[in-house]
Amino acid sequence: MLQKRSETPTGFGSKIVSLIVFLLILALTFSFYYLISLLIIYAGYPSGNLIFLLDAALSLSMGTSVLTYLMAYKGMGMREAINSLGLNPRSLSKRIIIIALMLFSIIVILSLSISVIGDITGTTISTNVAQALSGAPLWLYAFNVFIVPINEEMLFRGLMVPRIGIIASAIIFGLGHASYDSTFAIEVIAAIVFGLLAGYAFKKSKSLYPSIIAHMLVNMLAILSIIG
Repeated sequence: MLQKRSETPTGFGSKIVSLIVFLLILALTFSFYYLISLLIIYAGYPSGNLIFLLDAALSLSMGTSVLTYLMAYKGMGMREAINSLGLNPRSLSKRIIIIALMLFSIIVILSLSISVIGDITGTTISTNVAQALSGAPLWLYAFNVFIVPINEEMLFRGLMVPRIGIIASAIIFGLGHASYDSTFAIEVIAAIVFGLLAGYAFKKSKSLYPSIIAHMLVNMLAILSIIG
């Protein structure tokens, strides 16, 4: 009994240390990309685009921090780290693509359902994504479609799901979208729902590709609705 009691705090303490280490790595990585953003502005890039550069810096910090944490702190090699995140290229198969399309289809159906409910009740439901990307340069649209999903899925699904579970990782992912200030916090709710579905797909398939592909398609659809 005494031995079991002493093991629990040790395990909890280890998780706290790991969290602190990861947050420090994330802070240092973001500082690095922040400095690069300032140098780009100093080199003549329009200063009004600094906020968009910082958005990209934050996204890149996620993926970079995950790999740095696994390799530098957990002692994994590059291949082992990639495999632990579910990014083994061999896992990309027709089955994985079908799962990704199913995940995307569910999100589209939910989005359409919300629109129908809004029309029936006469309520305007806005996600404010258009406002968030207002005035953004073209490269940021491409960045949000092809790069952001990879970095976010590496962090929220690849790293978090095995360590804190599907529900907790989905809630954190959803709270990360709170800044959009959408109607009824619909953006937060939608992100949590996606996080739950993506986390489940990742856990069952052992591959990060379904959630990455679905995430890319969701972002692409959102951007097309803005520019279309």
